[in-house]
Amino acid sequence: MKIARPAARPPRIEMIPLIDTFFLLLAFFISAVFTMESVAGLPVRLPGVSAAEPVPKIARRLVTLTAEGRIQLDGAELDLGRLERRLREAAASQAVRVGIRADAAAPYQQVVSVLEAVRRAGVREVALLTRTDDEAPNR
Repeated sequence: MKIARPAARPPRIEMIPLIDTFFLLLAFFISAVFTMESVAGLPVRLPGVSAAEPVPKIARRLVTLTAEGRIQLDGAELDLGRLERRLREAAASQAVRVGIRADAAAPYQQVVSVLEAVRRAGVREVALLTRTDDEAPNR
């Protein structure tokens, strides 16, 4: 005896769970991007300290100094004279805070030279950026 089966329907792909998953992934990646701090520039190994305070991020310019003596201002490589001129131009239009990322192996004289150039440019708020002892080195 032959049993009649109902006609087979083609399989369906449910779109609602798929859309929910994509929105969840989108929300995760958007929140991850907004919480990341991008540090563009030369790779340096910051010196470690046991206690450090966060630097305010408002109108901050970032100066990077490597162990080899290379200097960058916000990702653009330059020398001490051009660093001073650019910071003087920026300080003339608004209050500027400068963060200095100096490699732990950078000669002390180079760090002092950068600090002097920043002071001559008229910048009054300067922070030496470090890492805390529990953070991993940048290199």
